Amino acid sequence: MVRGRPGGRGLTRRPLLATGLLLVFLLAACGQARENPPPSRSAGPRTGRVADGEKGRLQLSTGPTAPAASAERSCAALPPLETQLAQLLLVGFPGTTAGPVSRRLVDRGVGGLLLFRANVVSGPQVRELVAELQGRAEISLEVAVDQEPGTRVARLAGIVRPSPPARTLGRLPADQVRRHGLAAGRDLAALGVTADLAPVLDVTGARWDGVIGDRSFGADPATASRAAVAYLRGLAAGGVAPVGKHFPGHGASTVDSHRRLPVVDATMARLEARDLAPFRAAIHAGLDAVMVGHLLVRALDPRTPASLSQAVVGRLLRDRLGFRGLVVSDALEMGAIAGTLSVPAAAERALAAGVDQLTLSGHSAVPAILDHLERAVAAGRLSRARVREAFLRVQRFKRVDRWAGCR
Repeated sequence: MVRGRPGGRGLTRRPLLATGLLLVFLLAACGQARENPPPSRSAGPRTGRVADGEKGRLQLSTGPTAPAASAERSCAALPPLETQLAQLLLVGFPGTTAGPVSRRLVDRGVGGLLLFRANVVSGPQVRELVAELQGRAEISLEVAVDQEPGTRVARLAGIVRPSPPARTLGRLPADQVRRHGLAAGRDLAALGVTADLAPVLDVTGARWDGVIGDRSFGADPATASRAAVAYLRGLAAGGVAPVGKHFPGHGASTVDSHRRLPVVDATMARLEARDLAPFRAAIHAGLDAVMVGHLLVRALDPRTPASLSQAVVGRLLRDRLGFRGLVVSDALEMGAIAGTLSVPAAAERALAAGVDQLTLSGHSAVPAILDHLERAVAAGRLSRARVREAFLRVQRFKRVDRWAGCR
């Protein structure tokens, strides 16, 4: 046995005590880490969206959320401006497999991809396409499609279970309408689709093959409201986010906004009583997203299309109707807008008016749009606060919780 110096036993206890305290600290830290895991990239697909029967509002089920302290830290670390702007784009792309164009869009940080019939061969093919692109994204993608009841606007016909046109559904009891929405929602969610650009909330009794026609649930605002709310509740319960369209109401127009700008001459009283009723009902039911149409509604703004109008988006939709969700543009390449404005200029004006997400049928304008928007911010025409607000709304809609504490 080695004899220590005087006081050696005391010196030996101190390292042992320090070691013991270190072990206690490490064990406590491990326990804390287990109790407070780091925030996930996303709360995942919307399989938890359910309708609250008591309050009649759509609600998201609880998913992983970041602790308050983590949310505050991440709020100070928003991505750079270029990424925030890219996240505002919902873009169509070519091909039935993940090719150079779609990969480049994802790598550039676009917030969402829009499926068209040209992207579709079969259910397994769509699932594989979506899964590959979703796996490539740093921030989870919105994957959207126009899949309305009926066959006129149904990009996934033959894969998603068919349903009668909206006008036929409008004559059915609400529970049957909801079941049709539920079936569509489940089929879409199974493919990896996260948002359906439906239902149509326009009120019209025009011929079935008109601009809106039988895509509308009916000519009576009460019928259209009841059926549309039932259908969107079904979609939400099935696992996808519904996007109601075309605010503030396309039903009174016979002009196709894909070709030129429709003009709506209805009085404000008529708009309130008829066209706005289904939107008001859907918002009250908890609708998360509204698509604004390319319409000139003279009673609201005699000079500017609704999709570019602060009077329509800000004063009417936000202030008067109290909508707090995502505002989406119709496709910016449509003739109603592109006939008088370049797509980049239209993108700037839509954002400045209060639109949060910019829809593009194709991908070719994406570089020019992002460059134009960055220059608009640099020049002070578009504020960073407006971009941030839109970016955060897109993330909330997608259930990306990384910036959940940001306001």
